[in-house]
Amino acid sequence: MMPDYLICLECESPVYTFEWKDGTVKEALCDTCGNEDPEQFATEDEYEDLAMDRRWAQDPKTES
Repeated sequence: MMPDYLICLECESPVYTFEWKDGTVKEALCDTCGNEDPEQFATEDEYEDLAMDRRWAQDPKTES
């Protein structure tokens, strides 16, 4: 199912200009920062998974 929007992993802005095919981002453009790398965009669910992953925390020693 195609998402309504993606999240730019460069600036964390919602992105509505993208091409979705076979369950992946084929093309995307962030109007905020200009990012065009399809690998640097995530769906809302993927973004939440990244946020829960302690490896990506700014201070990995901090407990939730």
